[in-house]
Amino acid sequence: MNDQHTSVSAPGAKIATAWLATLFTSWADFASFLAAMYTLILICEWCWKKCGRPFCEARGWIKRLKRRADD
Repeated sequence: MNDQHTSVSAPGAKIATAWLATLFTSWADFASFLAAMYTLILICEWCWKKCGRPFCEARGWIKRLKRRADD
């Protein structure tokens, strides 16, 4: 009977750590990555507000937001 342990605990975390260690060789690389991720989040938020949410509201998939009329 083979008693060797062959499974890896938390393989996803180990892979992510290895990728991060090879991607970021300096703090400048890490800062530029964070800036790119923040920019991507802002673009996604804009697309959701301008395109995604109105599309879903028009089809009745999500409840319409009550928008205040401009004075």
